[in-house]
Amino acid sequence: MEDKLRAEQWLYVLFVFTLPFATPIDLLGVPVQLSDLLFLAAASVWAISFAAKRDNFRFSWFYLCLAAYAVAVTLSTITSVDPPRSSVKLAGKFLLVGIAFLTFNIVTSAGVLKRVLRAWLIGAGAVLLFSLLGIILFYAGFQDASQNIVVHEGYGSLPPGNYPRLEGLFAYPAIFCSYLAVTWMLALALGSQGWMRTPGFWLFAAALFIVDAFTLTPGLGGIFLVTGYFLRERSKGGSKQILGRGAFVSGVLIAAAFFIATSVTLFSYDPSGTRLVQNIEPSVRVQAWRTSLETFLHDPLLGRGVGMPIANAEFTDPSGNTRLLTDAHNTYISVLGETGLVGFVTFMSIVCFAAVSLFRWKPDSQASKTIRLCLLLAMIDAFFYQSLTGSYEDARHLWVLIGLIMAAVRSNKQQPINS
Repeated sequence: MEDKLRAEQWLYVLFVFTLPFATPIDLLGVPVQLSDLLFLAAASVWAISFAAKRDNFRFSWFYLCLAAYAVAVTLSTITSVDPPRSSVKLAGKFLLVGIAFLTFNIVTSAGVLKRVLRAWLIGAGAVLLFSLLGIILFYAGFQDASQNIVVHEGYGSLPPGNYPRLEGLFAYPAIFCSYLAVTWMLALALGSQGWMRTPGFWLFAAALFIVDAFTLTPGLGGIFLVTGYFLRERSKGGSKQILGRGAFVSGVLIAAAFFIATSVTLFSYDPSGTRLVQNIEPSVRVQAWRTSLETFLHDPLLGRGVGMPIANAEFTDPSGNTRLLTDAHNTYISVLGETGLVGFVTFMSIVCFAAVSLFRWKPDSQASKTIRLCLLLAMIDAFFYQSLTGSYEDARHLWVLIGLIMAAVRSNKQQPINS
């Protein structure tokens, strides 16, 4: 199963490893991510190989969904309220489509899939170590984000205190939480199949849950939801079936509690930072959703433009600072506001194509059944839970996940995952 990797596959493995190292680096005055450079290198080598041999291309109707989305965001850029600004973001959209396309064509067997998943976890493990060190340094007195790079600057709508909010090497804690949620399901896939040593798995799990807790974002509920479902599925027909059901019910309740907590608020703050008790009211996130939908209704077909601010939710944070949310804080509302119905339908075609492919996958071994379950739960958490409270349509790791899902389904048909 340990296939010998080609040059483009090695470069792709390195790309996946560097996904969590999202802090931009300066390249000739332009901020870029290291992972983007490795992706472009992998894509270039793959393209050269294709031009020479034409034996590394996998056909799929999935490409129609990717192409339709690319056309949609291009049209939205042309009709944008600020085309030059949208054009910069458009390049990023093409990169994301390219990530899904290349992943599908690079991960051509169960052996390559295994290597990619391991690279993902090694990269995640490195950032988890940095984050654990960041927690220690925070309580040792290094609380400034300029000194402690894994700590988020400020507390957002949370009251300030003697605790860190971790963003890892991402731009925001919420994106870090989204990455860790997918990472957790991939770790379960590797650990369940014996592709990861048991002591290492439990150390990794402990580190992940500690670090994830310090992201302090609504998306935290998702990890309990999918873990509960995983335990229920793994305990079916066994002596621990009741415990599995209990874990699932607990996961649903915790996830619901997190979502409700982020949808309503009991307090507001005045400019001095004094907390004012009030009746239950919609939270600032709900205000962002509402104002973003209003933006969509003004330009329902193609939206306001790729990368344009679409929300207008003003609030006073616990420090007394007046803040303005211009991000929708919801993936689907964000897509609607930026690219309209055309962008939304084509984006959903990609998500639904991947989801339907997973549901149609009929596992013929315990190994493929576990991989399918973990990929499905990663998608549920990332796209159907966390995306309700965050805008993640441009997160690179989610487009890798989409490509991995399509690749795993196709590869299993050609070489069943048995060990």
